[in-house]
Amino acid sequence: MEIPKRRMGAAKLRTSDAMTLQVLTQELLRRPLGQVEPSTVLDLLALSEIGAQLPPSLTRDLEAFRAQILREISDLPDGPPLLELLRELSPLNPERAPACLRAHLQHIALNRHHEDVVPVLSALLARWDEVPAEAITLPTATVAPKIVPAAQVGSSARAAAAKGTSTSTAKVTVAKAVERPRTRTPATPTAQIDPRRAEWIEEDAIARLANYGAQGIKESVLVGGAVHRSPYTDMTTAEVLTTLRKMKREGKVNSSAGRWSRR
Repeated sequence: MEIPKRRMGAAKLRTSDAMTLQVLTQELLRRPLGQVEPSTVLDLLALSEIGAQLPPSLTRDLEAFRAQILREISDLPDGPPLLELLRELSPLNPERAPACLRAHLQHIALNRHHEDVVPVLSALLARWDEVPAEAITLPTATVAPKIVPAAQVGSSARAAAAKGTSTSTAKVTVAKAVERPRTRTPATPTAQIDPRRAEWIEEDAIARLANYGAQGIKESVLVGGAVHRSPYTDMTTAEVLTTLRKMKREGKVNSSAGRWSRR
């Protein structure tokens, strides 16, 4: 099995809420086995087993991905291609190996006889048998506090005053409702972006957009996915958008109606 040099991966798949997972997994679930980091494959297979915690559409996509991955593993020849996969899985923490993959490897072990594959596969399964698969409980998405319009609060304050409530209390309530005006965060100047980071953003954007044709991807999905996949922990939305706009000026990508596509 020829493994591409550049594989896709995502961190914190087991600890993100369902809404975030829909962004993080969108592109990963379209990739074959050889194009996804082994640790990420384990995470996605584990997520495919907890459908009750996920939206129905994401559950269907994860189950389809699981069927595809297990089928691809079954199709690996009994020799170097399968051995390469086993050697990539061996260093990973055994608790991260989901039940579906454990059962599948136990099944194919019955008819694998290559002299190099058998001992590695047996050792891997024995190691996994000693440690139960990690249970996943996803966090619930944080619900933003309800914002009460100032006019509505003002009406409530007047009503309270009519009932004898302290006038000063009503004034304080109105004052709290009139928040300070929003300040727009200035965009990151192109000159201040590390060229290596900009290069990574460009490669990531081109790779993702290549699969979507003229329809493209929503800006929020493209930008959010880049931030989460980035090897730079301090990557920001503004930085990604700045690079995308530079790419647009250079004629590499298009944007229209809140969507980005390759030119």
